[in-house]
Amino acid sequence: MIDVDNIIDDVINNPDIVASLDENEIEQCLERVIPLFGKEKALVELKGNISFVGDTHGDFETTKSVVKRFLDAGHLVFLGDYIDREQIKWGSIYNVTYLLLLKCLYPEKIFLLKGNHECNYVIPCFPYEFEREVIQRYGSSRLHTKYVEVFSSMPLMVLANNIFASHGGILKGTNLEQLRKIGKNDLDAIESIVWSDPVVSPTFRGAGDPFNEEDLTKFLDGINASVFIRGHDYSALGFSVYGDRCLTIFSSRRYKEMGNGGILVARTEKGISSASDVIIEDFSTEEWMSYKVARR
Repeated sequence: MIDVDNIIDDVINNPDIVASLDENEIEQCLERVIPLFGKEKALVELKGNISFVGDTHGDFETTKSVVKRFLDAGHLVFLGDYIDREQIKWGSIYNVTYLLLLKCLYPEKIFLLKGNHECNYVIPCFPYEFEREVIQRYGSSRLHTKYVEVFSSMPLMVLANNIFASHGGILKGTNLEQLRKIGKNDLDAIESIVWSDPVVSPTFRGAGDPFNEEDLTKFLDGINASVFIRGHDYSALGFSVYGDRCLTIFSSRRYKEMGNGGILVARTEKGISSASDVIIEDFSTEEWMSYKVARR
């Protein structure tokens, strides 16, 4: 008989346990986490000390370092894209499974938002390597189907103190009450939230609803937020734009190796007035260092 409780309890002291789990053990762990996401709305509202983690993309080693550093500092919000573009074999499986086990262990502390790679089930993204990886590792697509069920249950966005955070974009023209009523699998909301970029970004995706400074200002003011924290766009990694109200972070070694910004985590301890008030830490040297955000 599989002891799921022991697996969940062990993961905080032994994250590498995820490498030894078989298909049935993982499936039962995923069954355990789905009801926890079911309790969360598309918009999660938080107060207190918050750390925001950008795209990790299968970088299991960095994710472990982030958890070790920030888990005890308050809420830990991951902005999506836990899979694909991994640096090590099976990295996506280990990375996302580790985070889901932590969600089981700390449901009021760990928050996992959808990224566009977790939304491949409604809007295909490229590269989407995760299904093939799961089949290669476990011999069938059954487990991938269960992961997709988990992904579909994840929230889309966070309002933390007076910071709005999502994977990529905003929902233009919506107020707070409307955000609270949006479904997690509303197709229009998914496209805007996980696929969009600022119009100043040179990235072309063929999906999303790019937003300009006026769009962002109206949206943030309408929900009583001061700053938008996002991932998704490596070309904007480490930059704050639109009057210091839109900050982009990534938390994956892959993008640092491509010469972009750093391996960044953003944290706040209270309400803020601009991105300048956000404390940024960088793990590029494998030691946590302060990081000065560039502003455009």
